[in-house]
Amino acid sequence: MAASLTTITNISQLTELKELHLIDWPKHCVGFFWLDNYLRWLAKNPGMKYLTFYTLDANWRRDGLFLLVHRYQLFFSNLSRQKTPELLTALTLMDWTRGYKVSAIHETHHGIYKQLLKEHHLCMDREMKTIMYRLPCEQAKALQFSCPSGYFLDNVRLEHAELINELWSAKHTGSLKLIQLLIEMNTNVGLYDQATGQLCAWCLRLQSGFLGALEVLHTHQRRGLGLVVAAAIAKRIANDLNHDVTALVNLNNAAACKVFAKLGFMLIEGEHYYWSMCLPTEGGSINWRLSE
Repeated sequence: MAASLTTITNISQLTELKELHLIDWPKHCVGFFWLDNYLRWLAKNPGMKYLTFYTLDANWRRDGLFLLVHRYQLFFSNLSRQKTPELLTALTLMDWTRGYKVSAIHETHHGIYKQLLKEHHLCMDREMKTIMYRLPCEQAKALQFSCPSGYFLDNVRLEHAELINELWSAKHTGSLKLIQLLIEMNTNVGLYDQATGQLCAWCLRLQSGFLGALEVLHTHQRRGLGLVVAAAIAKRIANDLNHDVTALVNLNNAAACKVFAKLGFMLIEGEHYYWSMCLPTEGGSINWRLSE
C-alpha cells in the first residue's frame, strides 16, 4: 500500500506527540517548541485557519514524525532524523506547487531537504545557516539585569509591527503578518524611551522557541540595550513558560554572539540549523493570505 500523508487534529494526540520530543532533552527541543507554540495558539484561537499538522500513515508515535504547515511556513521533524526514509517520503507527498518558508531545518535533516529540492527541481530564493545558543530554564530565571535610566521595559505593541518588520534581517514577503502574530501571541519584550515613549529595542519569541528579531534602533546603539532586552525576554520565558531559552544566530552576527555569551548562553557546538525560502514549482512568489 502506498504511503500517504495524514492529518492530526486531536489535541490530546498533538500533546502526546509534543511530549515525545522531550526524549533526550534538549536534542529535540525545536520540535517540542513548535508543537508547544501552536498548541498555545490553538488554545487562544481554536478556530485558527491555515494550520495543519501532518504525519505519515497516521504513525506519528513510532518516530515522532510530523510536518506542520502554517500559511506559507513549513516545519518538519522526526526523532531518528536522517536514519530512516520516512521523512523524505512525507516531504515528497507535500504540495510543492506552492512556496514555503522552511524554518529551523536541523543539519541532519538538511541533506534530506536538499535531496527533495533536487528531485523535484525546486529552487530556493535564499538560505541561511545558523548556530544555536541555549540557556537552561533555571539559569534564565536567575538572570540579573537593570533597565538603564531613561528607559522602561514593557510588551511590544502591535502598532510597532511595521517598524520591527522593516528592520528584521529575515524580512520577506508576508513577514509583516508573521510579526503581528508573534506580537499578539508570543512572549516579547520592548524597551521604550521614558521621555518620548519611542520603542528603542525589542526581541520576540519565534514559533520554534528561538529568540528572534532582536534589534536596537541605530540611534540608541552602543548603550547595552540589546543585552538588557535579551536578558528580560529570557527571564520572562523561563518564568512564564518554564522553558529553556534558545537562540539561533547567523554565522556572521558577531554582536549577537557576544550578547548571548555575556548572558551565559551556551553555544551548542556543531549544532547548525538552516532556514530556506523555497519557490513554487510553477514560478511566482510566496503569498501570505491576509484574511484570518
